Amino acid sequence: MKLWNRRFHSRKRIPLLEDFNASIKEDNFLYKAEIEASKAYAKALKKTSILNKNELNKILSGLNKIKENLEQGENLNQFEDIHSAIELLLTEEIGETGKKLHTGRSRNEQVVTDERLYLKKKIPQIINLLEKIQVNVIKSAEENFDVVIPGYTHLQQAQCVLFSHYIMSLFWQMERGKNRLHDSLKRVDSLTLGVGALAGSSIPVDREYMKDLLGFSSVSENSLDSVSDRSFILEILFALSLILLDLSRLAEDFIIFTSQEFDFLEMDDSISTSSSLMPQKKNPDFFELIRASSVKIFGYLTTLFMIIKGLPFSYNKDLQEDKIPLYNGVEETIKVLKVFDFALHKIKPKREKILDKISPFILSTDLVDYLIEKGMPFRDAHGVVGEIVDYAQNENKELNLLRIDEFRNFCDLFNDDVYDVFSFNNSIKKKRTYGSTNPKYVKIQIEKAKGLIGYSQKDRK
Repeated sequence: MKLWNRRFHSRKRIPLLEDFNASIKEDNFLYKAEIEASKAYAKALKKTSILNKNELNKILSGLNKIKENLEQGENLNQFEDIHSAIELLLTEEIGETGKKLHTGRSRNEQVVTDERLYLKKKIPQIINLLEKIQVNVIKSAEENFDVVIPGYTHLQQAQCVLFSHYIMSLFWQMERGKNRLHDSLKRVDSLTLGVGALAGSSIPVDREYMKDLLGFSSVSENSLDSVSDRSFILEILFALSLILLDLSRLAEDFIIFTSQEFDFLEMDDSISTSSSLMPQKKNPDFFELIRASSVKIFGYLTTLFMIIKGLPFSYNKDLQEDKIPLYNGVEETIKVLKVFDFALHKIKPKREKILDKISPFILSTDLVDYLIEKGMPFRDAHGVVGEIVDYAQNENKELNLLRIDEFRNFCDLFNDDVYDVFSFNNSIKKKRTYGSTNPKYVKIQIEKAKGLIGYSQKDRK
């Protein structure tokens, strides 16, 4: 069904082309936003006297009935798009009055209005999910505060850190994600309704009035920009892609740390799967799928960039293809965040296993610090410890098992107190800078994180 059939009265229907041109399967998720925006537009038409009070009430009642029918599963596939669907259904529902709703209005402005309304509802949901993850990060950090793990660079054991410090890194990643979304929402929160197809409307609809009705904070300033802009979607998708990028990297850690080779983390059976062939397997499938999901968002973002990059002003049919990146990007993110939040509950560090796997060589930098405290310049101390490490590895000995005379063969600054260096907890406590893994600063970090999200008021169950 088309709104413009009279323009081509002799045009024959060709199903192949009709289906290719239609977007109803991609944009029907916007039906609630379309109905909400249509109600506001009808009220604005009433203010211009295009509609009288009775006509307005009929339109509002008809839109409510359409929403009810759609929520019950009415099929819209016979329509070209969600905008024409609502208008044609309205006319079917209330008669000739329904034909007045589109006065001075264009689908070009309707679609961006609907997309912005959709995002204004979805972004707070995503922010709330991020905050739920943050709450669980804090819980995990506090429950496992005294657990020491090796920190890695180049996937090689580097220096000791508290598990709580490690897991709190996710809190700050999610905090940046929230901040980006809050900031992006400022660009979403602008009303485009009332700008017409590209040049504005000859019907003097009160845009400020519609802005207030729909809960926007501002009205758009330029009609050409309003109907052609999709940067607000790109910005949201970019923010979502960074969130999933961070989750993908942590999922990769969890995949590695739950392997038999590392065995640092225990996965609850509820987030594990097995093999159809190999009964011993305990697979981290959910974390692998989370890792893969980030790729989808990158794809949606890139797709929309490519759709927009060469378009002349203002509206072009290419923009119809923004729905899949928008909807799938948002819904995929919501799904991943829910799964990750659940899975985070089910991951526990294996304290003793981790200690068994930490090599004393991880304390080599602490040995350098020992010599610095004895008065040796850093570069010289680094060189001496490098020679000691090389010697110990060639002798197949752990650093902490070298005799004092072996240490003194390399430098006479070594005394019996050198063995105090070989304590993972001492290594952590010797970190003195704000933001470090020192328990003092990790506690400060956790308390600051609690304040940012109002943790004391959160459900701690």
